[in-house]
This record gives sequence, C-alpha cells and structure tokens, in this order.
Amino acid sequence: MKTRFIIFPAVVAAILFLNGCAHLRDGMPQSVIVMSLPSGAEVFINGESVGPTPLSVDLPRKIVHEVRLEKEGYNTAVKYFTPVPNEKSENFIKFGLSRDLGHYVDLEPGEMKEELESDLVPQSTGKDPFDRMAKQAFEADRRLKDGEITPQEHKVIIEQIIQFFEN
Repeated sequence: MKTRFIIFPAVVAAILFLNGCAHLRDGMPQSVIVMSLPSGAEVFINGESVGPTPLSVDLPRKIVHEVRLEKEGYNTAVKYFTPVPNEKSENFIKFGLSRDLGHYVDLEPGEMKEELESDLVPQSTGKDPFDRMAKQAFEADRRLKDGEITPQEHKVIIEQIIQFFEN
C-alpha cells in the first residue's frame, strides 16, 4: 500500500518534468489559426496531419513550423511560421526562465488564410487561349455536376480561371 503512494507521485513528477523539458527546448505554445478557401483542406504541420481547415492549433514558439494545406483538385499551399522577437524582447532585463520558455518571441504570421488555387488553372495560355479557357470551365462544370465540388468551390474555380486568362 505504501509503494502505491510513492509510485503515483513519482509518475506524476516524471510526466511534469518531461513535459517541462519540451517547453524549455521548443518554447511555450502559441495558438495559431489555419483557414483555407475552400475549407476542408488537410493541414500538415511539420509533415504530420493534424486535421482539416478551419483549425486552431497550439505550436511551440521557439522553432520554425512548416504548415502545408492539401486538398484534392487544388494545388498545395505551404507557409512557414517563424519565431520573431516581440515587444517584450525590447525589455532591458530579461529573465532566464522567461527567455527559455520563449516569452520574448512570437510566431509570425499568427494565422494562415489561403485561397487554394484549383488544378484547373493552367500554367500557360497555349496557342488558343479561348479554347483552353472554355475547356477548363467545362471541366469545372463537370466536377460540379458530378458532385466533386460545391457551388461555392465552382464559383472560386471559375473566377481563378477567368483571372488567369485576363492577365
């Protein structure tokens, strides 16, 4: 019975100690928001899937994070969240534990808002731009009709195709 009272606090102390070491190495977490248009893109942080957009996630603030958005039918979007000095870093006196926990840095940007570009937007106009634009629009219409995309996604895709050929 006495060993149970000794083992339980030892396990709790070990968990707290190990968790604290990660905070000292990587910094305290900062909440960041990841959004995409269209929503529902899979979010990968440093190569690990964390769920679909929209998403709020806590990231350690002392290290760089790669955030990648993937959705079928759209080009992949990548952004890097990097630690930058915040207004507290200008303090003349900095305390060791606060510095170790990342108190003097914030991740920038604080949020990711990405409009994913459809894979129907071509890389070049080709020799007959009007024919190519019509083919891409018809493919977007087919995807809408087959239920592969929503009406909102269809609208965004058509706008992206038109904008590409206007430029």
